Amino acid sequence: MDTIKPYFDDDGTLVIPFECSDHAYKYWKQEGKPVTDILKELGADRDAWARYTHEKFPGDNGDGSGESG
Repeated sequence: MDTIKPYFDDDGTLVIPFECSDHAYKYWKQEGKPVTDILKELGADRDAWARYTHEKFPGDNGDGSGESG
């Protein structure tokens, strides 16, 4: 059985299909994982990250360079 997973569409919208049977991806539910975990898993870019969360972008050291150090 092929599992239907979340994805980003062409305009950068996070799509979590209704048919997705893994409730962990349904971040709005009690059993869902944080949206930041989903964004990391999908490899969200900085724009998508900013669109869905106010958390710091992974690896961002606070100066906007995106490099950790």
